[in-house]
Amino acid sequence: MDVLEVSDPEAGPWLDRQAPPLHLLIGDSIARDSGLRSRLPPDEFLSLARGGATWKSTARDLDDIIARWTTKAAEEGRRLGDAVIWLTGNDVYSRLTLLSSFSPETLEETGRLAADVCRRLLEKGRVTVLGPLPRMSGEISGSRWETTASYHLERRLKHSLPPAVRLVPLGRQLLRRAGGRYCVVQECATSFRHDGVHLTAEGYARVADALQLPIWISLTAAFK
Repeated sequence: MDVLEVSDPEAGPWLDRQAPPLHLLIGDSIARDSGLRSRLPPDEFLSLARGGATWKSTARDLDDIIARWTTKAAEEGRRLGDAVIWLTGNDVYSRLTLLSSFSPETLEETGRLAADVCRRLLEKGRVTVLGPLPRMSGEISGSRWETTASYHLERRLKHSLPPAVRLVPLGRQLLRRAGGRYCVVQECATSFRHDGVHLTAEGYARVADALQLPIWISLTAAFK
């Protein structure tokens, strides 16, 4: 059996791979408040999620985000892990009126920015994008999922992101079936806080139940 000596050229990269990972969370206030964690100790997350974040602001700040991630990993003796991005809809819902607000042009631009961000992060490791969410405040009661701003953004991301990126659709988790379709109905309100944007523990629990959510990801806000 071959024995790898510490002095061997291959030893450095091998030792680096044995270090526990520091994963990265990029997102908005819903991501920030989700308590997103790894179920696999000793993995850790660095959360750089912040209120009001969009794909546009993330693209603008990406150099700083990556620098903070790599610096933190080096300080803690960790390797870079996965990047998880959860931008739930500030690109397509107005911060002033809270209503859906998008056009084909803004969707195209958002898709381009998302693709650029993900390509950069793929240079560091695996990338998972958690899908956008509908908002009670931004949609007309009775609206079908396919008419919501979050659906249109999810569809754009699906067609724009690099093939190596894992996109996890989550929007339907917050809706209810009516007439055989997922719709925005009054019963959905229990998933949202009074502003109709941010999630309650029930809302996070519904998202956490998504079958496509990676099994190693936990949303601890679902248990508060």
